[in-house]
Amino acid sequence: MNLETSLSAQASVRRGVAGLLDPTSRRFGSRLTRAINIAFIAVGLLGVILASDTGVVPGQSLLVAVPLAAFVVEYLVRLWVIPDMWIGRGESASRVRWTWVTSGRGLVDLMGAILMPAAWAAGVPTAEAEMFGVLWVFKLARYSQGLAVLWRVIRLEAEPLVGVLFAFLVVLLCAAVLAHLLEGAAQPAAFGTVPEALWWTIVTLTTTGYGDATPVTLPGRMLAGLVMMCGIIVFALWAGILATGFSQEMRRRAFLKTWDLVARVPLFQNVGVTVIADVAQRLRVREVGAGSVVVRRGEVGDCMYFIVNGDVEVQATPATSFHLKDGDFFGELALITGAPRSATVVATTASQLLMLDIADFRDLAARYPDLTAAIHREAERRMSRGPDKD
Repeated sequence: MNLETSLSAQASVRRGVAGLLDPTSRRFGSRLTRAINIAFIAVGLLGVILASDTGVVPGQSLLVAVPLAAFVVEYLVRLWVIPDMWIGRGESASRVRWTWVTSGRGLVDLMGAILMPAAWAAGVPTAEAEMFGVLWVFKLARYSQGLAVLWRVIRLEAEPLVGVLFAFLVVLLCAAVLAHLLEGAAQPAAFGTVPEALWWTIVTLTTTGYGDATPVTLPGRMLAGLVMMCGIIVFALWAGILATGFSQEMRRRAFLKTWDLVARVPLFQNVGVTVIADVAQRLRVREVGAGSVVVRRGEVGDCMYFIVNGDVEVQATPATSFHLKDGDFFGELALITGAPRSATVVATTASQLLMLDIADFRDLAARYPDLTAAIHREAERRMSRGPDKD
C-alpha cells in the first residue's frame, strides 16, 4: 500500500510539473515558468554575444554558465514528464520519451544542454565553446506561434519552394559559366575560373551588390542586368509563395479556433456541421476585460454577440439589470427591429465573445431559417416579458 501511495504521489507530482512546462497553458504557474525560461534564454544569449570580449561585463561567464545549468535541469525534467505532456499517444513511457528525444524540439533542447559542456571537455577554449549557446535562440520557437506557423508553411509549400530553388540554381550556374567566358580574359582575378565567377553571380543574383567585382565588357554588363532581373523574379516568387501560405495558414487556424468556440454555444450545438462551418467563417472573436462596455444604450445596432465564457451585466434601465453567462447572446433585437440599442451591456468578468455583424446576420437569416427562427423566438420572449437584453 505504501508503494502504491508513493507511485501515485510521484505521478501526481509529474503531472503537476508537466502542467507547468505546458507552453499553451494559461495558468499562472505555467506563465511564470515560461517567463523564467525566456529570461534565461535572453541572459544566456547576451552572455554568448559578449563571450568574445570578457572584459565588457564582470563575471561574463556566469551569464552563460547559469542559463546552461538551468537548461540541463530543464532537459532532464522534460525527459521525466514528457509522457504526461504527450497525452493520447497510446505508447509506453519509454517509447514516448524516445520519440520526443529524436523530435525537433527534443534535439534542440539536447544540443543546447550538451554541446557546450562537450566542447569544454574536448579542450575547446572557453570563449569558442560558449558560441554553442547561440543554439538557445531556437528554444524560443516553443513559445512562438508565428515560428510554428512559418515552419508549417515551409513544409506545406515545400514543392513550389524547391521548384523555385531549382530555377535559382540553374540561373546561378549558367550565369557563372557565362560570366567566366565573357569576363575571364579581362579580369582573371575575379572571373578566371567558374568557382571565382560564382561569387560575383551570387552577389548579383541576390541583388546584394558588394561591388568588389564588376563586369567591364559590354556583354558582361548585359549579362549582369539579366542576372539582376532574374534575381528579383526568383525572390519575388519565394516571397509570394511564403506570404500566400502564411495567410492561408493563419486563416485556417482562426477558423479552427472559431469553430471550437462556436461549438460551445448551445444555440449552435444541434444545427449540423455545415451550418457551424458557415457560421464559424462569419463570427469574429472578441475578448473583453472586466468592466469593459460592450454596447451602449442608444447606439446603432450593427452586430450581436454570443458569450463563449464569462459574465456580462445588462443594464436595461437605471433600476433594472440582470446577468448573462456562457451560451447566452445579446444584441439581436437591434438587428431584428432596426431600433437603437435599448440597454447597456458591461462585462463583469473577463469574457470571450463571438461577434456577428448585421450583414452576416441577414445572410444567415436567408440561408438557415431554423437558426434565425430560434433567435427570433428568444427575442420575442424577451420583449414579451418587459426589459430586453439588447
